[in-house]
Amino acid sequence: MPTPENKILTSSEIGALSPRVPRQSEALIDVPKPKEARLFLEDGTEITYLPEAVGGNTPGTTFTKKGDGTKKKWTLRGGAKSGDMVLELESGEGVLISSRDFESNYERSSRIYIERTREGKDVKINMEEVLKDSVGFYNTHDLKDLLKDLPQEIRLSARSEAKLRETMKDGFDKAMLLPKIESQAGQFDKLVTETATKPIPGLPETEQYTTPYIDSTVKSSRQAANRPAGKAYLLLYQSNPVPQETKGKTPTQLEPMFQAKKWNGLTLEEYMMLQRKEVELKKDHSFDAYNSSDATRSQWTWLLDSRVPGGVVRAYWDPWFRRVRVYWYGPGSSYDRLGARPVVVVEIEV
Repeated sequence: MPTPENKILTSSEIGALSPRVPRQSEALIDVPKPKEARLFLEDGTEITYLPEAVGGNTPGTTFTKKGDGTKKKWTLRGGAKSGDMVLELESGEGVLISSRDFESNYERSSRIYIERTREGKDVKINMEEVLKDSVGFYNTHDLKDLLKDLPQEIRLSARSEAKLRETMKDGFDKAMLLPKIESQAGQFDKLVTETATKPIPGLPETEQYTTPYIDSTVKSSRQAANRPAGKAYLLLYQSNPVPQETKGKTPTQLEPMFQAKKWNGLTLEEYMMLQRKEVELKKDHSFDAYNSSDATRSQWTWLLDSRVPGGVVRAYWDPWFRRVRVYWYGPGSSYDRLGARPVVVVEIEV
């Protein structure tokens, strides 16, 4: 066995080994410094700031100025080195505001959104209620593992808020906060048990679930599309039935329609949660029930954002066997009783 080569130390190196020699703590060397961010003021001046909580307010929280009738939104970004608070206008310009001025003249913006649809109906979405109801759903259905992905509050960027308002004008009157898509897929078996198997107290036997049928290819090979990776998101949907204009069309025909309207299709996991949420609310399965005698009343739906190799997933409540059924068809298939329920994904700040 070869003898390891020994290094002969110099006198200075030997002296450096003494415990009396002062040295920087190694534990402090690797501590990462907070990352600075940059923003431009209205006059073009660049400022640097730390995107950290200031005065108990977390970055991304929106505020309005007291007495401002326009309700212009100011988004907190963090704290500047000068000690001032850094806020960003909807236009993207930054402003520096002293803590005293902020406390005296600014207040957290309302989490209630009200819009009027093209048909003249008022739609209201209260973000605090959406958060409370969503957390309650996961707790009630023993899906607590999904809670770790959810933020403490729902915060929207100016772009997401604008998208939310436009979507509400198109009649999307309901919302649910969902965990990241990866967590949903990881909890799929439990999700099926909790949302499409367990009985619902107070419902007659004709409305209770029997064992759902889910195609084996869908179970093993489905892929979700058009969802933010690695983060929770807000899902808007309509209390209205599946749009008649989507029925009798193939996924290939539906895709350009959905793109033009800025709609998303459902994923399988989302469908499972929404159908359970709605049957508990309505006390029946009208949200997704198949109807063989009247195509206009059938709620059989494509899940356009759940795909398998060579096809698209579709699902419905089977009133005869009292179960949720999930299959897939090729992208060229169409049936007069089969439409596509639209949803809209709104990204949140986490």
